[in-house]
Amino acid sequence: MSRKLTGISALLRKQVERLEREIELFANTGVSDLGGFQHQCADQLAQLRNELNRELETKRVVVLGTVHELQKSGHKKNAELESRLRFLIEKFAVTKLLEEWAGNQAPSFASEFAKDLLAYKDVGTPPETMFQTFCCAQTNHPCHDGTLGPCDGAPAMNEYGPLEKQENREQRMIQTIQREMEGHDVGLFVVGLAHLHSMSLKLKQANFNVTAYAWLG
Repeated sequence: MSRKLTGISALLRKQVERLEREIELFANTGVSDLGGFQHQCADQLAQLRNELNRELETKRVVVLGTVHELQKSGHKKNAELESRLRFLIEKFAVTKLLEEWAGNQAPSFASEFAKDLLAYKDVGTPPETMFQTFCCAQTNHPCHDGTLGPCDGAPAMNEYGPLEKQENREQRMIQTIQREMEGHDVGLFVVGLAHLHSMSLKLKQANFNVTAYAWLG
């Protein structure tokens, strides 16, 4: 019995089968291939087959970058977040929901949404010194703890970092995701937007298939 395909695997298989039929139909017409149609289709077919094989052999992580405020349970845009989670879960056949969250905060909306629907894991880092980044106080706030310290009259902005602490956080999240994806083929990872690009690259380097999206509310 052939393996039942879901998500992107099923989509790729349909594309392969459609192109195979087109090539066969063209061959049966007996028309001279002056435009190189068959050659182009053969190249495309080989590419699609390679993509399908990789999809079947490699785990996939779909990354959704967003603003942490939107992840909170009770936020006015919870319904909008749910619609995006449901869409990605259905289209990619997700079986595990991963989230950058903080264990010392109230449960996130995603964790409540996942109950009785699919496996969930908070992959955020613990409140240890090696993971502690600058607080969210702006440069003109007395509690600003960045490079310059509090700056009266400074324009409002937040400093990102320290970079080595952010790297520690990302490396720990990657390790947790690798462990949590055992037994799962497709995961959905909700992460703060500041980590969308770098975490997507790290996931690719860890040999995951990666597709990334962003939502700012």
